Amino acid sequence: MKKLRIILAIILAVSNFSGCSDKFLEVTPTTLELAEFYYSNEDEITQALMSAYAVLQWPDFVFGEYGPLPFVSDIMSDDVRVGGAHVNDIPVFSQMRFFQASSEFTLSALWVSFYSGVYRANTVINNIDKVKNISSFQKNRILAEAYTLRAYYYFWLWKLWGNIPYYDKNPEDDFYVPQFSADEVYKRILSDLNFAIQNDKLPFSVPNAQKGRITKATAQMLKANLVMYQKDETLYQEVLNDMREIIQSDLYSLYPNFSNLWEDIGEWCSESIFEINYTDHPSDRGWGNPTKAGGSVYPTLIGINALVNSPHYAGGGYGFEPVERSLYDLYDDADQRKDGGILNFVKYKQTYPQASYVPRYDDTGYFNRKYLPRLNGNDKFVGGQQGDADINFRNNYRVFRYAETLLIASELIVRTGGSQEEADLYLNQVRARAFQKDINDPEFSSKKRVATLDNLLIENRLEFACEGHRFWDLVRYEKAVEVLGDRGYTPNKKHLPIPQSEIDQAKGTLKQNPY
Repeated sequence: MKKLRIILAIILAVSNFSGCSDKFLEVTPTTLELAEFYYSNEDEITQALMSAYAVLQWPDFVFGEYGPLPFVSDIMSDDVRVGGAHVNDIPVFSQMRFFQASSEFTLSALWVSFYSGVYRANTVINNIDKVKNISSFQKNRILAEAYTLRAYYYFWLWKLWGNIPYYDKNPEDDFYVPQFSADEVYKRILSDLNFAIQNDKLPFSVPNAQKGRITKATAQMLKANLVMYQKDETLYQEVLNDMREIIQSDLYSLYPNFSNLWEDIGEWCSESIFEINYTDHPSDRGWGNPTKAGGSVYPTLIGINALVNSPHYAGGGYGFEPVERSLYDLYDDADQRKDGGILNFVKYKQTYPQASYVPRYDDTGYFNRKYLPRLNGNDKFVGGQQGDADINFRNNYRVFRYAETLLIASELIVRTGGSQEEADLYLNQVRARAFQKDINDPEFSSKKRVATLDNLLIENRLEFACEGHRFWDLVRYEKAVEVLGDRGYTPNKKHLPIPQSEIDQAKGTLKQNPY
């Protein structure tokens, strides 16, 4: 792909990433073009690393397109609908839902965003040897973070498009980036994560001021997701050992109140392994400068249209991502995840009769409560242009939770023929939290489940509803044709069409996916 021209033009633009002032790196963010760095000292390479982190915030809205990762994943599942003003409000979403995406209607902004992240991570990796007077400990940590970030960006490119251009050194003028098969890309992502995880380059935990910075557990969770989606059985035991290391570290635990996981109080709680920080203050983000650091527009995108008289949720939402009633009905009434993760508006109105809203396209009356815009959820935002507050909700994106560690461990034990007792323990710890019981409480015994692959698939759906897991789980469990076939899913639909603009620029060197 010739120089990835669009990407490079964006990457060389001014970057300003401050993160949450009390949650991330306490260093001055770069306001220089990346090309101007000399990387002569630790501060400069750290600023370059922060620039690589900055791209984590972009997917919800950038370059004129919406692409929040939970939503773009779940619209291909059986858990949510598209919503919005009408069927063609954002055409790519409806086309993805019915597996009719095309090279003209695909997630182009995500393609550009993730390659921007790759470019910035490469900048750190390929320039750190220029840095003088940096300790080997700090050098290794920065390298491990950059390798993990590169792996994360390629991981999403790989899941969404499969057979993609890959480079670990940033391309020069008139250089065509080779397209690799999905299996080859997998090997390279795996290599990056192995480098990051090995020899304790990354800390297992970070102080509060550095929340949002990658830890060893973050890299281990990303590797587990990678290996399991690839169905690489040769590494199941190795990844299981990683999950056991996280479990045995005693650094994480299930947060008792599932509903509060999604509030301000739940950010970076005992269950959080990795979150992408969004903040309404300080924030420079707005509709005119969405690559700046700040808040999230995802809550506005899925917010309830014309909602009034709600003591909990903000009005003015666009009404995307209505939740299927069939998902809500799967839950036991005693399961706190039922109403802690999904808002049933009929039930809500029984408690708050003055609350009302105006339904939008494909409305079901059920909403993704986890990421709905909270009332006053952007009240610290100041300045900006009219409407910029809508892009500045402070809902963090929960990427990896300890509940996932437990369920991955349980599944891998089953898949490797390990101890059924251990597999059952991890599964039922998650269920015990769901029913707010001690795992040994006799009243919980009827809710316990045996860890089988079928039960684990169901539990993953219940635990991670509307978090973007379901479609990928159906694919890797080889259930996607069975569940989604009536909407048009076939094995060729595993990977989206590559954006036509990239095909055109590649001048015959980039092969389109057989979607």
